[in-house]
Amino acid sequence: MSKSKMTFIIVILAITLMGCSQNKAGTFLLGNITEINDKSGNMEIEIVGSFTVDDAESLTELYEFEKQPNSLTIRVSNPNEYEEGQKVQAKAIKNYEEEVWDLDKLEFEVEEVT
Repeated sequence: MSKSKMTFIIVILAITLMGCSQNKAGTFLLGNITEINDKSGNMEIEIVGSFTVDDAESLTELYEFEKQPNSLTIRVSNPNEYEEGQKVQAKAIKNYEEEVWDLDKLEFEVEEVT
């Protein structure tokens, strides 16, 4: 195999591996779905834990939740994709200026945890 082909393969492999090693930064809530309203899109989650993952390359501040409830009702656009009792992870998205994390103002991206 020529030297240029070998270099090309190594570069492609390195780029692929860099993409796989990136962390998801954000604040996450872990829980179990206790109730789903298919009409409104509301989903109640019993919270079993929360954690924050920082992006190592950026300086970010850690925020405390104003009040951490035992359960949380959030609205999802696709309630039919979830079932009661299912374990999920909800990433909190803060789109406002205040420093306190108010659960009533946050938006959430939800995905299943296996």
